Amino acid sequence: MSRNRKKRTRDWEESSMSIFRLTSRETANGIFGVFSIVLSIFLLLGAFGLAGRAGTVVYDWLSYLFGFGYYLLPVVFLLLAASFLREQERDFAMPQIFGSLVLFLSSLGLVNLFSETGGIIGSFISRPLDSYFHIYFSAVVLSALVVISILVIFNASIKFDAISFIKRFLSKKETFPLAPLENAAIDKAVEEQARDSGLRINDSGIKQKPESKKDNDEFGPMLTRRSGKKWTPPPLSLLEGDRGKPGVGDIKANANLIKRTLMNFGIVVEMDEISIGPSVTRYALKPAEGVKLSRILALQNNLELALAAHPVRIEAPIPGKSLVGIEIPNTLKSIIGLGSLISDEQYTRSAVPLLVSLGRDIAGRTQFANLGRMPHLLIAGATGSGKTCAKDTYVFSENGMLTFEELCPLPLNSEVNYSLRVATRDGIETTSKNYNNGMCDFFKITTREGLSIEVTDEHPLWVIEDGSMRWKNGGGIGIGDYVAISRGSKLFGELEKIDFTPSLNKTNKAREIKTPTTMTESLGLFMGLLTADGGLTIGHRVVYTQMEGEVLDIYTGLLKELFGITAPIVAKSGQSNKAKDVIVNSKHLKEFLAHLGLTSARAQEKDIPRSIRQSRPEVIRAFIQGLIRNDGHVSRLKGLEITLANKTLLQQLQITLLNFGIVSSIHRKKVKYYEDNVYWRLTIYGGEFVTYAKEIGFLTTGEENRAKQVLALHRNTNKNNIPTLSPILKKLSLMYRRMFARLTNKGWLYQQNSPVPKYAFNNLKSYANGDRNPSYDALEKILGFYEPLSDSNQYKEVLKIKENAFYWAKVSNIEETVGEGYDFEVPGSHSFVGNGFVNHNSVTIHAIVTSLLFRNPPENLKFIMIDPKRVELTMYNNIPHLLTPVVTDPKKAILALKWTAKEMERRYDILEKNSVRDIDSYHQHAKDDKSMPFIIIIIDELADMMQSYPRELEAAVVRLAQMSRAVGIHLILSTQRPSVNIITGLIKANIPARIALQVSSQIDSRTILDSAGAEKLLGAGDMLFLSGETSKPLRIQSAYISEKEVKAVTKYLADAYADELHSDINLSGENTSNAIFTATLADDSYDGDDDELYEEARATVVQAGKASTSYLQRKLRIGYARAARLVDMLEERGVVGAGSGAKAREVIDREVPSVEETPGEENTGNDTL
Repeated sequence: MSRNRKKRTRDWEESSMSIFRLTSRETANGIFGVFSIVLSIFLLLGAFGLAGRAGTVVYDWLSYLFGFGYYLLPVVFLLLAASFLREQERDFAMPQIFGSLVLFLSSLGLVNLFSETGGIIGSFISRPLDSYFHIYFSAVVLSALVVISILVIFNASIKFDAISFIKRFLSKKETFPLAPLENAAIDKAVEEQARDSGLRINDSGIKQKPESKKDNDEFGPMLTRRSGKKWTPPPLSLLEGDRGKPGVGDIKANANLIKRTLMNFGIVVEMDEISIGPSVTRYALKPAEGVKLSRILALQNNLELALAAHPVRIEAPIPGKSLVGIEIPNTLKSIIGLGSLISDEQYTRSAVPLLVSLGRDIAGRTQFANLGRMPHLLIAGATGSGKTCAKDTYVFSENGMLTFEELCPLPLNSEVNYSLRVATRDGIETTSKNYNNGMCDFFKITTREGLSIEVTDEHPLWVIEDGSMRWKNGGGIGIGDYVAISRGSKLFGELEKIDFTPSLNKTNKAREIKTPTTMTESLGLFMGLLTADGGLTIGHRVVYTQMEGEVLDIYTGLLKELFGITAPIVAKSGQSNKAKDVIVNSKHLKEFLAHLGLTSARAQEKDIPRSIRQSRPEVIRAFIQGLIRNDGHVSRLKGLEITLANKTLLQQLQITLLNFGIVSSIHRKKVKYYEDNVYWRLTIYGGEFVTYAKEIGFLTTGEENRAKQVLALHRNTNKNNIPTLSPILKKLSLMYRRMFARLTNKGWLYQQNSPVPKYAFNNLKSYANGDRNPSYDALEKILGFYEPLSDSNQYKEVLKIKENAFYWAKVSNIEETVGEGYDFEVPGSHSFVGNGFVNHNSVTIHAIVTSLLFRNPPENLKFIMIDPKRVELTMYNNIPHLLTPVVTDPKKAILALKWTAKEMERRYDILEKNSVRDIDSYHQHAKDDKSMPFIIIIIDELADMMQSYPRELEAAVVRLAQMSRAVGIHLILSTQRPSVNIITGLIKANIPARIALQVSSQIDSRTILDSAGAEKLLGAGDMLFLSGETSKPLRIQSAYISEKEVKAVTKYLADAYADELHSDINLSGENTSNAIFTATLADDSYDGDDDELYEEARATVVQAGKASTSYLQRKLRIGYARAARLVDMLEERGVVGAGSGAKAREVIDREVPSVEETPGEENTGNDTL
C-alpha cells in the first residue's frame, strides 16, 4: 500500500512539473517573477483597503500574525522577483523559496526584538533568543540570517559579488552577453536526439561556459605603455555579443539520410560524432575498409538532393581523424559578435600582442591567430556578401529596368560571374558578379515621396549629413535622414525584335491578323492604352473602354496600323452609355499581347509589361502617354495626377520616370463614394511637371492646352533643394570672412555679427544660418561667390554635391521584412542604382582591426591604411594608431609602401647594431625610448591598386613580404576579385596565410587556397582559413561587427588620446633625429630608391625640354634599366609627364635645381633665368 502511495505521489509531482518542462528556463523564471510582483502589489493594496474584500481579509489575518512585519512581505516578494528576472539562466529551485522564507522570518524577529510589533510569529521568534542570548547578540544572529538569506536568493558569494550585483542591479546601463554561444533549446535538442539516436554529439562550443569572475568592462591589457602610464583599452560594452540561435534541424533524420544515401550507392559507413557550429553542422562518418574517398566525394550532388540542402561540403578526411565530414548548412544561423570573442579567456590571458580574432569553427570553438607568426594575411572572396537588397529591386541596366530576379535568377546562396552595364553613383559602369545571398532580414526604407527599398543591416546607401555625402548602413538609417535618389540616368534597354509565332488555328473561322515584328512607338502607345482601360479577362476578347472620341479614333487607328483590324465591334459601355467599348475577338491578338507581357490580369494586378521596360526610351515615352491619358488628369493649377487602385503599377511608373529625370510622389487617397476601397495617387507638380512636359509630352490637344496653362504659372519646386548644407556653408562664410578681413586689415565690408558681407546676394545669409535650404540653381550662385576658396576642401565638397545633382529624399518610415536577397559586384564606384536609391557593395575587415586595437596602445602598434574606395577604412582617421591619415590616392599608396621599405631597412640596421635577430629580441634588450612599434599595412581593395600601378605594387608587396617579419612590419591584403592577375604567383608565394570567403567557382578557390572548397561556402562571414602551420583549410564563421560598433571604438580611442596625437603624427625638425620614424610619410617627394644621378638627370631634361629613356642613356652614359628607373622617378615627382608611346615626355617642372658652389669656382653674383 505504501509503495502505491509513493508511486502516486511521484506521478503527481512529475505531472505538476510537466507544465514547466514545456517552456524554457527563461520563460519559467519570468512567470515566477511576474507572479511575485503581482502578489507584492496585492499585499500593498490590501493594506490600504484597495484590494477588495479578499485584500481586507488577508490584511487582517496576516497583520494579526506578523504585526508590522506585514509590510516586509511585499519587499521580500520584490526581491524574489528580482532574482528570477535578473538571473534568467538559473533553474527555478527550492533554495530561492527557502531563502525568502528565512529573510522574512529573521526580519520579523528583528522588528519584534526592538519594537515588539512583530505580531504572534515575531514574538515567537524573538522571545526565546532574548531570554537566552540577550537583545544585542540576538540582533547579530538575526542580521546574519538576513545576509545569508539574500546570498541564497541571488546565488551570490561573500567575496564582494553581492556588492557588484547591487551595483549592476541599480545601474540602468544595459550589458550584452559576451559569453560563447548559449542556446538552451539546442542543449535540450542535443541531449534528447543523442539519447534517442545513440549518436555522439560534440557540442563543446555550444554549451555555456561559467562566467569569469572578472567583470567584462574590466578587461585588462597584456601590454603596458612605454610612457609608464596605465593603458586602458576600450570597454567591452561598446561591442555586442552573439545573437541568434542556430537551427540544427532533425539530427537523427539527417544522419539516417546520409547513411541511407551512401548505402544506395554501395558505400557502407558508420555515423560517428556530430559537431554543431554557428552556420553549419558537420556529420562525421567512418567508411568501411576498402572504400575510396573519391567515391564519397563524387556523391556530393546526390547528398544535396537527399538532404534538400545547398551547398553541402565534404571534407575527406577530417584533419587528424580517420573520418569523413559532411557539412550541412543550419536552418538558422547564429551571428558571432566580436565582443564574445574578445571576452574569451584565451584572448584575455594571452600575452601575444598581434592576436587576431577570427571567429568560431564548426564545433563552436573560438579561433584566434597570431599575425606575428603568419606573418602576412591575404583576404579574398565575396566579403561583402552580407550587403544585400531584395530580389524585386529594380535596376537601371542596358537590358532595361528589370529586377534582380528578372536579370539573372540564381539558386539560394550562390553567385555567378555576370557582366552588365548598370547605372551607378558615378555614371554607367559594368558589373563583374551577381550574388544570391539567400533568405535575409531586411529594413524597408520608405521616403516621403513613396519611394522604398529593402536592404539588410550591412547594406549601405548614399546619404547626406551636415553638408557631406557618405555611405551609411541600412541598419543605421533613421527616420528624418536624407538618402540620395538618382534621377536622369537615362539608361534604357534596346529591345527591337519581337520573336512571336502564333499557335495553329483549329478551325477555319479564326480571324488571321498581322503582328508587328519590332517594338515601335505605336505599339508602345497601344499597350499603354490597354494597360490603363483595357480588358483581357474574358476568353479571346480584347476590350478597350473610352469616352472621348479623339482617343477612340487613336485606338482604332492603331488597330488598323499594327494588326490590320479595320472593323472592330463598338458598343455602349456602362449604365450612363457615355463610354464605348471597342471589342476585338482574336486568339492571335491575345496571344501576341501575352507574349509581350500584357496578360489577362485584373486592374489591381496589372503592371508595366517587361517588353516595355526593356525597350527604347521612345517606346516607353509613348506607353506613358497612353497610360496617363486614360487614368491621369492634367490640372490647370497644379500639374499632373493619376489615381489607381494598383499601387505596384504606380511604383513602377514612378521609378521609370526617375530614369527620365522626373521626381514624382505617391500617396494614399480617399475617393468619394469609395471610402472602403484603397486608392493611390501619383503627382507631378512644379518644376518636375516642366521636366515631364519636355521629356514625355502629351497625347491629345486637350492635355497640351491644359499643360500650357500650368507651364505659364511660375512655380518653385522643392525637388531641387539640398538639405543639411548649413554647417559647410557656414564654414565657407567664415573662411571667406577671414580671408578678406586680412586683405582689408579690419574687415570693414562686413556688418557687425554677420557671417556674410554686405555685397553678398540675397538669401546667402539664410542659407548659411540654416533658415532655408538652397536649390541647385542657388548653389551655383553660392559657388560663384565663394570662388576664391576653390582650393579648400569645403568648396570641393559643395561642388561635388552640385555636380552629382541627386534628389535628396527624406526617410519617413522604416519597417522590418524578410525575403530573398541579391547583390551586384561593381568594380570602380562599387555602387548601383536600385529603385532609384544609390546602393553600395564593398569589403570589410573591421573585426581584425578592432581586435588588434583592443590589445595594443598607440605606442606598441601603428597602422598604414590604404583604401582606394574611400568608404571602408576612412572611419579610422581619428585613431591615434595611424601613422598617416587613411591613404586613398593610389600614387600616395605606392609612396607609403616605399616609405615602409626604407623604414624596414632602417630597422634592420638597428637590429644589426644591437646583434639581435628580430624585434622581440630587440625589445627584451632595448630601452623604452628606443623601442619600435609594430607596423601593420592594410590594403583594401588590392584590385583597384593593381589596375593603377601593377608593377610597382607587386614589387613593393613582395619585397615587404619577404623581409619585413623580423622587424615587426606585417601586411593585410584584401580583394573581392580573386583572379591570377590580382593575386599573382609572387604574392601568393610570399603570403602563406590566407582567408577565402565565398567565391563562384573552383578556379577562384584554387587561386586563393590552391585547393577547392571556397565555392561551397555560405557567404555572410563563412570562410576557410589557411596558415603556414596547417595542411588543410579550417572552416570558421567570422565575427560580425557593425559600423556603429566600429565608430564607438574609434571615438573612444580618439577622445582618450586626443592630447597625444600631435607627438606621434606630426614630427618636427627638432625631434626628428630622436623619433622612431626618420622619414616623413606626408612628403610626396620621398622615394626609397634614390639614385645619385637623379639631380643631374633632372637638370638634363629641364635644359633639353624633353625626356626619354634613350636620351638619358646617351647623355648620362648609363644602361637602359637605370635610365628607365630615373624616368619613373622624374614622373613620380612631377618633373615630367606620362609617357605617350614612342614620343618624348613633356617636361612639367622647368625649375632648374640649384647647384652648390664648389671651391675654385668663380661666383659672378648673377642669377641665370
